[in-house]
Amino acid sequence: MGVLFLVRHGQASFGTDDYDRLSDLGKEQSRITGSHLGAQSVHPVRIVHGQMLRQRQTAAGVVEGLGLQLETDIDPGWNEFSAWELTGALGKTDPRAKHDSKIFQTELERGCARWASGDFDTEYGETFSEFTDRVDGALEKAFATMSSGEATIVVSSAGAISWTAARLLGGGFDQWMAFNRVTINTGITKIITGRNGTSLISFNDHGHLPPADVTYR
Repeated sequence: MGVLFLVRHGQASFGTDDYDRLSDLGKEQSRITGSHLGAQSVHPVRIVHGQMLRQRQTAAGVVEGLGLQLETDIDPGWNEFSAWELTGALGKTDPRAKHDSKIFQTELERGCARWASGDFDTEYGETFSEFTDRVDGALEKAFATMSSGEATIVVSSAGAISWTAARLLGGGFDQWMAFNRVTINTGITKIITGRNGTSLISFNDHGHLPPADVTYR
């Protein structure tokens, strides 16, 4: 069997002028994740991440924690959707959402529902259908590059990881949204593939993090 570990990026910089960079805690979460995987005898043949800075920085921390000399690969298929585009398309939003993560989550879910409806596709740079097709393709590509017995680590974001888990369980938008709202920074989702197909083994495992270091954004 091949094993794929999907790791959500570490805590980013919500409430600042540039969300797309890890906080100091996010960098530490990434190193802890690498150390944890190494302690579990995970020896990846490759580490892949999307193009976002927070994803690249997390991958670097995971590599450091693993203690490996391993170059990472970029696959834009694992990029996150544009949350700010989705909330911006709503028109009027609660101004507190810029600094209050709970309020932002509420606005984001409204934006996601509008996006996924398909009724406003011309207003988005990437439709919901295009997003899910892109992530599906990235998953297929990840497995296509693996041989039997190999492990790959992919660093991505909540939306892409949640869609992958929802798809493997046969779910749709509602399942995706339920997963998306609870995905933890550096949570680990484990997937295996083999003769009997592809199976989701665990979702959003974050037992490697001290309780005080558990964050959602």
